[in-house]
Amino acid sequence: MTLTPLSLHSEPYGSTGNIGENFRRLLGAPTLDPLQTVIREAVQNIADASRPGVGPEILIRLRSLPDAQRDILRRFILAELPEEQGSSDMISAFLEAEAPVVLEICDFGTVGLGGPTRSDRIPVGTEQTNFIDFLRNIGTARDTDQGGGTYGFGKVALYRASACSTIIVDTLPDEGGLEGRRLMTCHVGRSFEKPENGMRRRFTGRHWWGVRAPVDGVADPLTGAAASILADQLGLPERGSDRTGTSIMILGFEPDEDNLTATGNRIIETLLWNFWPRMMRDAPAKHRFGCRVMVEDRELPIPAPEELAPFDLLCKAMRAARARAGHDLRPIESQRPQKFLGTLAIEKGLRSPRRHLTEDEDVRLVPEQLHHIALMRPVELVVKYLEGNPHPDARLEWAGVFIAGDEPEVEQAFADSEPPAHEDWIPDNLPRGNQKRYVNIALRRLREIAAEMGMEPIVRMPGDGAGPPLARLAGRLGAVLENVGGDGAGRRRGSGGSGGVRPPRARASRPVFQRLEADETGRIAVFVTEVTQDARRSGAKLVASASVAIEGSALGGADDTIGTPDVLAVKWLDGDVGTEGKEIDLDGREGRLEILVRVPDDCAVTADADVLSEAAT
Repeated sequence: MTLTPLSLHSEPYGSTGNIGENFRRLLGAPTLDPLQTVIREAVQNIADASRPGVGPEILIRLRSLPDAQRDILRRFILAELPEEQGSSDMISAFLEAEAPVVLEICDFGTVGLGGPTRSDRIPVGTEQTNFIDFLRNIGTARDTDQGGGTYGFGKVALYRASACSTIIVDTLPDEGGLEGRRLMTCHVGRSFEKPENGMRRRFTGRHWWGVRAPVDGVADPLTGAAASILADQLGLPERGSDRTGTSIMILGFEPDEDNLTATGNRIIETLLWNFWPRMMRDAPAKHRFGCRVMVEDRELPIPAPEELAPFDLLCKAMRAARARAGHDLRPIESQRPQKFLGTLAIEKGLRSPRRHLTEDEDVRLVPEQLHHIALMRPVELVVKYLEGNPHPDARLEWAGVFIAGDEPEVEQAFADSEPPAHEDWIPDNLPRGNQKRYVNIALRRLREIAAEMGMEPIVRMPGDGAGPPLARLAGRLGAVLENVGGDGAGRRRGSGGSGGVRPPRARASRPVFQRLEADETGRIAVFVTEVTQDARRSGAKLVASASVAIEGSALGGADDTIGTPDVLAVKWLDGDVGTEGKEIDLDGREGRLEILVRVPDDCAVTADADVLSEAAT
């Protein structure tokens, strides 16, 4: 089949007016950076395009455009440039760039962009209008149960991410088979005017490239086999009849990083930070995302959220919120009127070392110590993170998940409170009434709980280590030690030890949690303590101990229903061989030691260390 260049149609103002170049400003500005915004908005649109009961497959690819594909753009897609000089210059600059970059966001197993191609020609009885809602109309409401809202902001984000405000859309709707495939190019630039028959004819700044209709000259999409061939020539993903969905190529994507792999890893972090509930292995089938990220022809690994800190803690809270069952589950309710507003689940745990996906600290999304509540509606897309009070012990962190209630009146209240970017809940967006009251009450209660976290007073057990009665601790194991005292390895307890003055007796600093390790038998917590000798170097032996950590105290004694943490080994940090078990001979030596503790299932642990003199031993 011989390819024919697409025709350009520039939208003129209608007799009753149009929305011109400023439509991007009408939807407001996002609070997120451009990359996070375009990924969030595009993937939310994909979620809304999912088939009932089946989660979509998502491919995000960042690549340099080869010369052959750039030639296809010049000859067959963008052969005709807009008359407005600014638009023409932007597109020409992309086509002439030394190494033009494109960002492709593709979905599979979704409904695609079907329905009529003209906004003014909708047959009676037509229900699906996805094509015109995405490519023609502005701000049209998505008629999707518990959906993301509108096509408006997501569409604007795509143009904002393009240096030339141009995208190519390739879609295979779930109607009509391969002949229903459609391809169209769109650009949003400045409005302009030109003289025509003695009048000033004005144009909105929106432009489409497609197949010009002979009757009115409006560009319709290229369809069928011709669309498939042109998409293939551009390097867009193949689509068989069972691979319905949409591919969007953003022309002239400008990454902030020096290399595309770094940007690819930022994309992965953005996916995890915003969509980890749908990337969980046990996410419901109707919500589950299968995500892939590619840079050039190489696929980047995406860690499972259950295996990457701190998402593992969020996943644990998510499971509790979904099941409405957990050790710290709090229903959020309105009293007047009586209404269930949603479920809050909180989990606490040892702060695991971070495996950062992005090297630049300034653009990282994941905090070093988690102290946030992830807010979401039943659709399980993270709206925002409500920041709370961090745990005072930096070894520990907490995570909360709040899922708004699925009763229609409640769900609609939270949905309507969202701004166009869907990145917040703003009660002032709602008129006075019960719905505004629901959102206000929920946010106020959630803020109170987030502020209270980590503020409980320190409670230490008596020296006999007997621990509180287990009946009072039922359901609380697995939470972590609140406000553990201590001043960190390498610092002295109490006075003394400064200015070269030796302490009155040999001592060990409070062990500080360093990391979690794993072997074939389970998890191992590694703590570090520092031994400081007195003037006589009387410290002969260090004895380490470990306890299950619970809220407010360390549980010294336990029965068979509670796992017992064991001190596996104590060893010097300078490389010398240590000893198995909880004791190590010091013989007057001082320095830093590691304490290795076996961690029981679903528990956190704390460690302690004491130095015994020769007389005491």
